[in-house]
Amino acid sequence: MKITIGIVAIATLLMTAQASANDATPRLHPTEAACVTYETTGPMMTGQSTRCHRDYAYEQYEILNTNIAFAGVSQSQNQHTITIGEWIYAIDLQTNKGTKTKNPLYEGLVSALEGSSPEEMTPIFLNAMGMSASGQSKTVVGVDCNVYTSSMMGTVCITDGGLMLQQEFMGTTQIATEVSIGESGADENYTLYQNVPITDGPDLSNGLQGLIDQMSQQ
Repeated sequence: MKITIGIVAIATLLMTAQASANDATPRLHPTEAACVTYETTGPMMTGQSTRCHRDYAYEQYEILNTNIAFAGVSQSQNQHTITIGEWIYAIDLQTNKGTKTKNPLYEGLVSALEGSSPEEMTPIFLNAMGMSASGQSKTVVGVDCNVYTSSMMGTVCITDGGLMLQQEFMGTTQIATEVSIGESGADENYTLYQNVPITDGPDLSNGLQGLIDQMSQQ
């Protein structure tokens, strides 16, 4: 099974059985629980996705239903990704098979955010991603966000609570169509990996080494 770790997925890793009530569980996001649904349009990718988290993003999932077109070849991608602490489960919904991969950014993120207040977490993330404030703001589906730019992620609009509502990168636009703050999505979307065959996934550390080094310096 082919797994694509794209720009949005990297942002999710950095930002993104109930483990939460334990005070020792690291807080990885300033917002306790949220769900955002996106529409993606562009010459190379179209489709929808939903990204939710709970327990301050110690647990999160993304359901991706997109079509990728390149050099005249079109391929659908129907994937369910679950992140629990340091582990990423990527499940192909067409084959009902998945992989388990260690998140190489996890330890650096926990270290960078340790002891941070919710107000401090979003600036730490923005700094790690090399974001520059544009001085502009906008409202997407009734929620305010601030516009930032970086070579890694293009132009993004992120709320003070760390939720990405819009991204424009390499001609592709992803924009939120629904935002639910305080809602974490259905429980079964966090445990789907328990019901399908899981094998070891790829080592992501090489491709993300630059980000790992940046996080260790925060």
